Amino acid sequence: MALWIEESGVLELAEELGISICYWNVMDSGKDCVDLLSKLLDQFGSRLNYVLVQNQLRDDNFNIPEFSGANDWALDLNARVITLKRLHAPVMTKIDSNSYSFWAAINKDADSLNALGLLERQRVKIWLNHAYREIDTLDV
Repeated sequence: MALWIEESGVLELAEELGISICYWNVMDSGKDCVDLLSKLLDQFGSRLNYVLVQNQLRDDNFNIPEFSGANDWALDLNARVITLKRLHAPVMTKIDSNSYSFWAAINKDADSLNALGLLERQRVKIWLNHAYREIDTLDV
């Protein structure tokens, strides 16, 4: 993505058109995400707006990113942070195995051999509502 931004002159075009670009950086709790964020910030600095999405799929402890210099650097650049909670693993597995979108997971009839049950669909609804509330806090 970063190469495409640079090669296409996206930031220069956005500046000409008066458009603000926001980069959504989805992170898990590991060091690799901190390293990738550091590279991103080093390359683009204040030329982008940032949303750091703490994806709790793997873990809900974000000590490595939170105490990294990269996280502080992003916050100094007015990055905003939201949290994407973990979705119950068996439900996520069913969604993945059926190649469902989240909309389909909630709305699709039980025509699949591995369809989501009533309470599983309810879990997805609650998870999505939380995700939408997090996004709404950003006023984007």
